[in-house]
Parts: sequence; C-alpha cells; structure tokens
Amino acid sequence: MRWQRGAAVWGVARSARLGRASTMSGSWGRWLPRIGWTLVVGVFVAFVWGIGRRARLDAVGEELVRMLFVPSVEQGTLVRRGDDLARFIREDSGLVLRTEVPTSYAAVIQALGSGQADVAWMPAFAYVIANARYDTQAKLQVVRSADLFGIVVTRDTPREATAIPGLAGLKVAVPEGLNEELRALLAGKLDLMAPGWTEVPAASDREAVRLLVEGGAGIAAAISSHVPSGTNDFVGDGRKELEYERPGTLLETRVIYTTPEPVGVLKNYYHGCVYARTDSAVRRLQDLSGARFAFSDETSTSGHIFPRMLLDRSGVTLGRVYYAGGHPNVVQAVWDGKADGGAAFYSPPNEQQRREGVLVGDARYLITRRMNDSAARQALVDDVRVLALSDPIPNDLCAVRSGFPAHIWERFQASFDRFLETDTGKEAFFDLLAGVGVTRTGDDGYDGFRAALATAEISAEGLLEAEEAKLERRKGGGS
Repeated sequence: MRWQRGAAVWGVARSARLGRASTMSGSWGRWLPRIGWTLVVGVFVAFVWGIGRRARLDAVGEELVRMLFVPSVEQGTLVRRGDDLARFIREDSGLVLRTEVPTSYAAVIQALGSGQADVAWMPAFAYVIANARYDTQAKLQVVRSADLFGIVVTRDTPREATAIPGLAGLKVAVPEGLNEELRALLAGKLDLMAPGWTEVPAASDREAVRLLVEGGAGIAAAISSHVPSGTNDFVGDGRKELEYERPGTLLETRVIYTTPEPVGVLKNYYHGCVYARTDSAVRRLQDLSGARFAFSDETSTSGHIFPRMLLDRSGVTLGRVYYAGGHPNVVQAVWDGKADGGAAFYSPPNEQQRREGVLVGDARYLITRRMNDSAARQALVDDVRVLALSDPIPNDLCAVRSGFPAHIWERFQASFDRFLETDTGKEAFFDLLAGVGVTRTGDDGYDGFRAALATAEISAEGLLEAEEAKLERRKGGGS
C-alpha cells in the first residue's frame, strides 16, 4: 500500500510538472513569432537607415571625403598608410575619410571628373589633364627634403694642396648658385684655415670644377655642392657632372674637404633620370641610339615624359621600347640586362634614407630597401648608374574635384596639417609620397609645366587616351 501511495504521489507531482511545462511551452509558442518579427523589423530599419545615411553623405559631401592615391608606390604601403591617415582624420575632425588606390592615373582622373572621388594625390601631368577636362583644382604640393653637403676639390698631383691650409693666398672657384648656408660654412672654413684665399665666380658646380681641371686663371681649388650618389653615377656634384662630358675628371681630381654635417634643403620638384649598366658600352645618352629601353609607364612624368624629352633633345633614336609597369621594374630590367637603358624618378637621398642605409634616393632605393645585405645594396648601386637627369618636374600635388565644398576642404586641411605634426603622420606621409610636408599651391603654379609640354610637342591627351585604353582592356580581361 505504501508503494501504491508513493506511486500516486509521484504521479501527481509528475502531472504537475508536465502541466507547468505545457503552460510554459504554450507561452513561448505565443511569444517566439513576435520576437522573431521584432528582430526582422529592427534589422530592416537599421539597414534602411544605413543606406539613407550613406546616400545623404555621398549626395551632399558632408562628413565624407573620398581620397585617392595613384599607384606610384607598392599597393600594400598605400593601403596601410592610407588607413593611418583615415583613422586620424576621423578622430581629429569627425570627417569620414575613405581612401582607395586605383589601378592607373587615368582612373584617378576619371573618378574626379565623375564625382566618384573628392580629393586625389597625383603627379603634375595627371593634374594638368584633370584641370583641363574637369576643372579640378590644385590645393597642396608635396615638399621633399634633401641633404646637401659641400666639398672642396683640388687637382690630384703631388704639387697641389691636400688640405685646406694649403689654399692660403690662392684662387678658389665658387659656384654662383651655391646654397647660401653652404657658402657661409665653406667660406668660414677657408677664412679660418686659408687666409688670403680669393673667390673666382663660376656659373655652376660643374663649371667650377672645369675651371680647376683646365688650369685657367690660376685656379687652385673648386667648391661644389654634393649629394650622396652611386659610385659610378654622373650626378651628385661638379666632379661627376663634368666626368660625363670630360672622361678622366674623377681621376684627375680629389676631394680634400667635405662639410661634416649636411644642410637640409626643401624642394618642391624632382627629376626623371636615365639609367644604364656601368659595365656596358653606354656612357653617354647618344650611346642609347638603337638600344633596348624601358620606360616606367606611358603616362609617368618622371618615368617617361621628361626623360623622353631629354633623349629627344639629345638626338637619341631608341630601338625597342617597352613599358615596364613601375619604377623598380625599370631598375631591375637594366640590372638584369633585359634593357640597355631605362628611365625612372630621381631625387637625392634624404636623412631618413641615409639612416636606413639604402644609399640613394632615386628609384634604385625601391629595391635596395628590400635588401638586408649591405653588400648587395652596394652592388646594385654600383652596377646601375645614373647617366643624366631630366628637367625639373613639380612634385606630386593634392587636388580637389570641381564643386567640392570649401568648408569641408578647410576642415580636412586643418586636420591634415595636424596629422603631419605627429610622428605617425610624418612616417606615413613619407611612405606614401616620400614627402616631409606640404605647401599651399594653385593652378597657376603649373603653367611652367604646361609650357614645357607644349615646347616638347607632347600630347597630354594622346598619352591619357592610351592609358585609358589600357585600363579598359584590363577591365575586359584583355592584355
């Protein structure tokens, strides 16, 4: 009987639990559909709000700045450093900065013209076309730094001075355009250690050395500015420049003094240059007639347009010409012997590059900086020499599309200036554009560049059309 009573009690308890479970199940059954629909509606509202906000931003330009960089540096570097800039701008100003890296100069110009981009960093060549087509306006220009040393040169003979005191009472050729700070440093050194020395003006660094080696006017020494360069380059100072047209200059002269510290100079221009292998028969530009030649890109200012002007002016008719698809590719092609000559950008090395031990500041450094072995770096710089430089080219610039709101630009520019004051900003800007700062500019700052293109009878539109055709072939899967 006790077992029966226990079983009855257990049965009652179980029935009670099942009853409660049934009640709870019914309750959840009624609420679950309501919760599900509530979640669906919430997600839909958030989605619609996001689309509406994005449309408002894109439509009026408020809060959103769409910035482009041209593919002149490795894609990964541009993306990573562009993100650094975007984060700072958003935290500092509240502006949403969206950075992208298009595939070509033509894509950048098209984006500005169609309103798909607001701001773009671009070379002068691309800007001139964007301005003519779409009234794009220049706002900022990249400023780059260079370390400038001074040297004193004498003839390398037993009777010539081997140190500054030996120049006392003698004539020294001094370039008229010598940097004023360098001039003061070198004149002070001569005044202190070589009293009675006399300055003889010369037109340039090269002409100062020419006065020395050709023995005219009793010149005992020459002063020249100097930037670090490859051992076999024909650029860097007056001795090397004269060696290009007067072989033997380097053997006939010696440097008896170099300023211990460089003078920092800021430049808003750079150059294109022509390379050749040191061990080849190419020693002058004219030696490239009929030769295989690699340009960087058809629309590259420093990797094609200005070097092409230099070659044409020198009477050079090239043989097989091809476009290597980037500045480091040009250097590699010359180094590997696949091209007899090549063209890419040139700038002297700055303090950061000297600290990094990459040896040079031109396109060769894009390869040497990836090398861990200092001997390998030196080998490349020794094997691939700079023959000559093009005319000066305006540095890259930042331009805005036509109609971009002025108050948004002012807000962005103020925040960008603050970004450049930070350590991260300085590093990022150098990685992105090899710059140390910016200066304000306007459209009239590029009139001289336009005149140079016109003088050379170069069709900017024709070059861009070729680039646009190439872009369309890539989109369509062609080659």
